Amino acid sequence: MMLAYYIFFALVLCLIGPFLLINAKARAGLGQKLGRIPLDLVKAKGEIRGAMWLHAVSVGEFNAILPLVMALHQKYPRLPLVVSTTTKTGQDLAGQKLAGVARTFYFPFDLPFAIHSWLDFVRPSSVVIAETEIWPGFVDITRANGIPLAVVNGRMSPKSFKGYARWKFFFGPVLRRFSVIGVQNEDERSRYRAVGGSTLPVVVLGNLKYDGLVPLPPEKILALKSELGITDDTIVIVAGSTHEGEETAMLDAYASILQTALGQSGKMLLVLVPRHPERFDHVAQLIEQRGLILKRFSRGDRLDGAANPVFLLDTIGKLFDFYSLADVAFVGGTFAPIGGHNIMEPYAFGVPVLIGPRYEKTRDSAKALLAKDAIVVCQSTDALSGQLLQLLNDPILRKQKGMAGREILQESQGAVQNALEMLAPFIAKSMQDHG
Repeated sequence: MMLAYYIFFALVLCLIGPFLLINAKARAGLGQKLGRIPLDLVKAKGEIRGAMWLHAVSVGEFNAILPLVMALHQKYPRLPLVVSTTTKTGQDLAGQKLAGVARTFYFPFDLPFAIHSWLDFVRPSSVVIAETEIWPGFVDITRANGIPLAVVNGRMSPKSFKGYARWKFFFGPVLRRFSVIGVQNEDERSRYRAVGGSTLPVVVLGNLKYDGLVPLPPEKILALKSELGITDDTIVIVAGSTHEGEETAMLDAYASILQTALGQSGKMLLVLVPRHPERFDHVAQLIEQRGLILKRFSRGDRLDGAANPVFLLDTIGKLFDFYSLADVAFVGGTFAPIGGHNIMEPYAFGVPVLIGPRYEKTRDSAKALLAKDAIVVCQSTDALSGQLLQLLNDPILRKQKGMAGREILQESQGAVQNALEMLAPFIAKSMQDHG
């Protein structure tokens, strides 16, 4: 079975090989993905050997495990940690956030020669995988080498479940190779066991992403406002993690609001934060094409004196900080056919959220927020300006929705401590191996 899988994977890799070589984004880390160990890691071999290896495919998964990585480092400073990602954006963010905490590298392709290269080099005491990044070859070879495997923040959406269930004769044994699987909620546990069997060791941890949502201290928020030139009387709308079509919808809504009495009588600011860096310049063009004043984070632009500008946050890793400035937030991937991103982030600051109807990936969070009337779902982009305007015109309504969401967030935290308890046997073994 595994031989057939490796042959299939190799054929797919050969077919997409030209794309990997031509496309700069796809080409990032290609050598490491093929098993080449970079020189800086070779030099740090002594501090890496026997580390706990945590894997997060991209930015979203990395942000989910970041509070766990930091908790491991704080509680067990002698425990060596390494973190792998698959995407360049994930790698860049990991390198930025984990300097002095963990070494980072690209996750290998799911082929024996690449997997063995990294396993032989790191010789991890254990491997912890975020969410649903389950590669059969990596799992098989890792367990064959006697290395325990765990999942944290595990999720299996209803859509993904259909695929796993259809192929459970293959994926069931793969899941059973994990020592323990930590999932976000009871529904996830049921889906994992439907694929892997009723005795699959699944533990409900909660959502690690929630634990990382700790609001900035007031002095840091004031410093950010001062750095950008934002005054206290400015109404701020932050549109985070946006995709194609969503920036256009936000710009149209913003332009519509500027024509109202609210827009004409006060200072307003729209902050656009595209999900993917390769779209930054395109979004800048969209702003300029509408005749709006464009300010860019990458240029160090300030907002002093600008009449109702649009600020393009063209960097990664800063979105959460900018939610602290918002009066209202829109979370992307909910009009585009993505399924939504982290809709709980703005609530760390008591900021109410609007989303589109495509929130499949965040359905559990949305359900809890809807039950408390804490979130606004816009069924179409045409409804966006009206819903925004209603919130912007009603400070009391904004506060009610924002604080209701914040209460839900606070009640949902605690997953990091649950994950530490679940991983205690892994940690104990690693600490014993390192004296």
